[in-house]
Amino acid sequence: MRWVSCILAGGCWLTAPLLAAEPTKQQLLVAIEQQLQATHEKVGPSVVCVVVSRSDRYPQRPDRELRPGQLGSFDVHEFLKTHPHEKRLAESLDLSDPRSIADHSSACGVIIDSTGIILVPYHVVEGATKIYVHLSGGKGSYADIHAADARHDLATLKLINPPAPLKAISWADVRLNRRPEQKPTLFPGKLAIQVAHAYVSGFAIDKPSVALGSITNILEQPLESKERGRKLESYYYFGPLLQHDAKLTLGADGAALVNLDGEMIGLTTSAAAISGERAALYAFPADECFRRVVEVLRRGEEVEYGALGVSLATDTTSVEVGMVTPHSAADLAGLRSGDVITHINGIPVRHYNDLLLHIGSALAGSEVTLTVVQGFRSRQIPVLLGKLPHGQPTLASVRPPSVFGLRVDFGPTMLGLSVRELVENSPAAAAFKKLTDRPETLLITRVNGQPVRTPREFYSAAKGQQTLKLTVIDNEDPKRREREVTLP
Repeated sequence: MRWVSCILAGGCWLTAPLLAAEPTKQQLLVAIEQQLQATHEKVGPSVVCVVVSRSDRYPQRPDRELRPGQLGSFDVHEFLKTHPHEKRLAESLDLSDPRSIADHSSACGVIIDSTGIILVPYHVVEGATKIYVHLSGGKGSYADIHAADARHDLATLKLINPPAPLKAISWADVRLNRRPEQKPTLFPGKLAIQVAHAYVSGFAIDKPSVALGSITNILEQPLESKERGRKLESYYYFGPLLQHDAKLTLGADGAALVNLDGEMIGLTTSAAAISGERAALYAFPADECFRRVVEVLRRGEEVEYGALGVSLATDTTSVEVGMVTPHSAADLAGLRSGDVITHINGIPVRHYNDLLLHIGSALAGSEVTLTVVQGFRSRQIPVLLGKLPHGQPTLASVRPPSVFGLRVDFGPTMLGLSVRELVENSPAAAAFKKLTDRPETLLITRVNGQPVRTPREFYSAAKGQQTLKLTVIDNEDPKRREREVTLP
């Protein structure tokens, strides 16, 4: 309600309400149209079409020339020089030509870095031999797999010849209903727009499509599941998912789900659909857990999930510790059997899925604060997380430089660091060979007398040092006697 002032005879001032006119249905529809058009213009350049080939007919390069995920480009003219009678095959292998897409597979992706980093679901590019990314306006580039994590079903691609300029998508402040003191920003009924760059046979793929819908539900796994043993292996068994009805054509896997301001709130995925629910539409929520994993993949590094080192009691509905692994993160922090974990970094923990999600996505080597009820007393316990072992494929094109030919990893416990790699003919390889034929059983506990529990601490302690004195123990030695290795 607006107010206006009026001057009446005799110099008296009065104020009276002026009612604003209600918008008509036609005006509301026009406003929605304008919003969709604005979103299309804003988000469209950040969504791409990803064409994936799994053909074994591409020329092979010697393995020594390749780094992980390096697939390279394809040059039709160079191919025909050595295969002059294979013109039809060459045209089929040329993913830059939209006419070849029908011979392969396609999905969507989202630009998350203006240097040419594309986010996609991992299952879209799994087993790829060549990848080409079609951008808005008809431009494009072949791409390598920059990093991948099958556990969360996410991967990043890096354009080999990125055209300029590229526009990275904007992220929304995504909050699910986890903290009582915070109002969630995603909820059933919230309007959502799907922006996809899907291939449609017979048409150009130079611009994306948009569809208006809503988030119909926020899904979580049941409290108990017969699949508990498999939960470690896949996000789909423990992580929340958005269900929505912003439907587009086939090939919209990896599309952006955005809010009315054109900010990304989710990444669509078809892998969450189970038998009998193929019509359902799902997306990863782009919350803080998701963003931490994506940031690691954006850098081209391995996603190292956090681990506590506990098993839970099976006869209780709370997150009660059943057993603590000796020398694990939980053990060193003082957790014991019977303790009940109620919060992780202030977020309430209700069941096993919450523990997997928030401990895992906190990432190995980070410190979290657990709220733990021990007996009748509640305590805040800081815990430096170890690394969760899982059997799913990972890929990282960016690795830390070796130290005299040595690369390390988190150990099976927090006692020390494992020997991840010894570069052939390096000082480290020679030094460890003198010590043992099985360097994989050794744990590095100190560098120049300084304790190290994470790879970051190791590389920090070793940086700029001309000589390193490593204290090591054999993890298979019951007495864990200390020995020393000097590098170089």
